[in-house]
Amino acid sequence: MKRILLLIFLFFISIVFLTAQVKTEYFDGPYIFHQNDSLRIQWVESGIGHDTLIAKSEAGKFDREGLPKIDLTNLDFDKNTQATFDDIENIVAISDAHGQYDLMIDLLKAHQVIDEENQWSFGKGHLVITGDNLDRGDKVLDILWFLFFLEKEAAKAGGKVHVLLGNHEVMVLQGDIRYLNRKYLYTSGILKNRYHLMFGVGSVLGDWIASHKVMTSINRSLFLHGGISEEIVKLKYSLEEMNEAFTKHLIRFKDKTILQDPVLNALYEENGPLWYRGYFKPKSEGEGKFPIKKILRKLDQDRIIVGHTSFDSIRSFYDGRILGIDCSIKVGKTGQVLLYQDNRFFVGDIDGTKQPIKFNPTKRKKRSSFYDYLFKLDGVPEMVINTNVKQLLRKSYKEEYQEAMLKVQEPENGKLSMFNGRIRARGNIRKKVCNIPPVKFDFPKKTLDSLGLLKNDKLKFVFPCQENKRGQELLYKEFFLYELYKFIDSNSIKVKLVDVTFLDDKEEKLKFNGFLIEDEEEYARRKNAVVIEKGRVNPSRLDRPSFLKMLFFQYMIANTDWTVSNRHNLELVKLPTIDKIVALPYDFDYSGFVGQLYAVPHETLPIETVSDRYFFNYKIREHEFYEMVRFYQSIEEDVYRICEEATYMQPKTIEANKAFLRSFFELLKRPERLKGDIIKH
Repeated sequence: MKRILLLIFLFFISIVFLTAQVKTEYFDGPYIFHQNDSLRIQWVESGIGHDTLIAKSEAGKFDREGLPKIDLTNLDFDKNTQATFDDIENIVAISDAHGQYDLMIDLLKAHQVIDEENQWSFGKGHLVITGDNLDRGDKVLDILWFLFFLEKEAAKAGGKVHVLLGNHEVMVLQGDIRYLNRKYLYTSGILKNRYHLMFGVGSVLGDWIASHKVMTSINRSLFLHGGISEEIVKLKYSLEEMNEAFTKHLIRFKDKTILQDPVLNALYEENGPLWYRGYFKPKSEGEGKFPIKKILRKLDQDRIIVGHTSFDSIRSFYDGRILGIDCSIKVGKTGQVLLYQDNRFFVGDIDGTKQPIKFNPTKRKKRSSFYDYLFKLDGVPEMVINTNVKQLLRKSYKEEYQEAMLKVQEPENGKLSMFNGRIRARGNIRKKVCNIPPVKFDFPKKTLDSLGLLKNDKLKFVFPCQENKRGQELLYKEFFLYELYKFIDSNSIKVKLVDVTFLDDKEEKLKFNGFLIEDEEEYARRKNAVVIEKGRVNPSRLDRPSFLKMLFFQYMIANTDWTVSNRHNLELVKLPTIDKIVALPYDFDYSGFVGQLYAVPHETLPIETVSDRYFFNYKIREHEFYEMVRFYQSIEEDVYRICEEATYMQPKTIEANKAFLRSFFELLKRPERLKGDIIKH
């Protein structure tokens, strides 16, 4: 009996000892939640739970020993919907880390994605995480916070971190914690909260995870966690549509009846992109037994790169059309990354060495657009548009397409090319008040495809409002403003002067210089950008430096015909190298600088003519005002130089342009007075 009691006593002593050891070594968090104007922060330190609330205005650094260091003033993140990227020179991909933070860090350091301080060192390269950072391992929070801030660092350097969803991210967010490391069960008990609610709506990491895409295409390689099955291909959903379906319906949903929708059910279940393993089943090991070529053709991809199905190393299937990159990092012993360099794929080991995968992907000839062709021509290309001119002008307000032929003669070699298509008038005011409205020329997509060109099939032209010398000079002045703004913001919309002749049954009807302006689709392709087409946009969402430059530019040229909220004469774009949305101006015909006869101020504005400068009521801080004053003062001589170089205009027009702009720079010499005028508005 005494022996039994002794054993029981020793057992309890050992439990107390082990509990004390766990208590001193156990760290987790932080879990951060937005609560109105405050941040709620929960963490476990040396086995003791902490729960605090701080005002966002007083937030600084979260710096506790044994836990990730967090900049509490930098918890915002962009929700990028762009799913396709081209011409990326360097890619590293890693999958299924499952809480193995140290292994992930070692692999990324070994291949120069991050430096010794764990900071981004991959330049304009792209890092792809194909899901499953959660569950199994005990350093999940370390991985999540590391990637949260690495994403921001990469964007500043012109690179990109793609943190894609895996099935385990969705499982945890929906409360399925079967694979949770027991450490996080302790956290749930200590902080007295069900674990999936630590990633609920309003939590920084939970909202960030829920914003992630399921798949992304880079250089025609589709990255995702599980795979694309035949069943999913039959849905005929684009990559963007599949990503949107998960974001809106499948990442966080309470009502299981949502899966009664056959499409959503197909996306969510075992043949969906997060769970599919069909590429690696024995029946599909041989080429020809699985329709991988058909799937890739339907998706318009060259290969599919997935995690989810574990191997002992990264492997290639179907002659490189499928790459499986889950190399069992979750075991915690070693791992590999997939590398793309010099148009070849490699397997990168943890010691920094790399071996080429045994296939050489075919280098596809880079396609250009018709815009590329025209913009690359030196000089002013001559264009002839053959159409029923009277009908075009008479029905301009209806914007109805009619048949037309476009002939392009290259300036240098005189080469002549002809294209059949359609033409119609466009624009809001100009199609009603101008003798010659702006037009849009529409190519048949088959024509462009036969020429090896991208199917950006619509050319946008701007012509003189009146067919006389004054109309031509005013057209040049508007073109000049695009060229001037290109100097101020390199992300601006591109334009090109063209010499246009309209023919009607071979009889010359109109002849003048106009300019070509790239449309939204072309801009998005050229800059690898996403154009924000829907919804009202608050100025607070805009990239501040570019917005302030644009704001002062509009004031400089006396233009009030634009607004942010409804995107009037502004293109709002999300560029891969800038965290926030960039506002790009266009249509300057109502500016005082151009001085069109039909241009009048809006009746709500306290100015008599468009030549009067007026600063819109957008909040601007005092230090921002002085920063812009210094910037524009620094480029004054450059502005005059650009004026002088615009020799397509008459000398007296050039002098008038300089005089108009000089009046703006004179205002900058009295910044206190100018500040009062601007800030009081």
